[in-house]
Amino acid sequence: MSDSTPSSRVRFIDLFAGIGGFRMALEKAGGECVFSSEIDSFSRKTYAANFGDEPAGDIKQIQAAEIPDHEILVGGFPCQPFSIAGVSKKGSLGREHGFKDLTQGTLFFDIARILTEKKPPAILLENVKNLKSHDKGRTFEIILSTLQELGYTVFHSILDGRYYVPQHRERIYIVGFHKDAFEKPPFFRFPQPSPSAAPASTASGSPCLLGQIGTARLKGFQVAVFQAGHVLAVETRRIEPGKHRVLAAHRALQVVEILV
Repeated sequence: MSDSTPSSRVRFIDLFAGIGGFRMALEKAGGECVFSSEIDSFSRKTYAANFGDEPAGDIKQIQAAEIPDHEILVGGFPCQPFSIAGVSKKGSLGREHGFKDLTQGTLFFDIARILTEKKPPAILLENVKNLKSHDKGRTFEIILSTLQELGYTVFHSILDGRYYVPQHRERIYIVGFHKDAFEKPPFFRFPQPSPSAAPASTASGSPCLLGQIGTARLKGFQVAVFQAGHVLAVETRRIEPGKHRVLAAHRALQVVEILV
């Protein structure tokens, strides 16, 4: 984790960090990790060996106000059911209820409370594909409605890693942009392997990057973030004048479209 010294780099926080897959991708893209959290002690030791700093522990014990400001929040949070007891009671009394009632007691609640406090312009969340059908779809519905309630335009898709690495691994990705950070909601499109694309094989020396998830302009470079299994790989190249169109911007972060 870094100190509070001002930086022109895009800052991100790494929640439920594991051993640092998200951080590896975002740092390669020019980002700066300003906070990380992971409850498993062995994962924290591996993370520290990989990046030189050890994540904070249980996110439930960390106040949102103590977390540094950042432009991107990333995390692969555990999937948990939501209780309807408090919601039902408030509904019977004719009172309003929101994400605090719907998500209290779950680890997604900790993401929501951090988003409420810090309002980062962009979020990237990852989970198992069954999140969409968990608790008969109610869990996913509450997650999406909570993010929208907090001001985010949300995109989601299930991606299969077999087209990028030699592993059949399906994960759901949720991407969001805060309405107050951009003049208009950014355009976003998940990668789709071409119909003729064969699954990646172990003969390949590196992941075959078939689809572009999104792009961001960092210090005059075009950063293309790709899905490569459950870890993101990154390709960086200079932006050519007249070959891109800025779709949205916030501080050092710009969402652009490459003009082919």
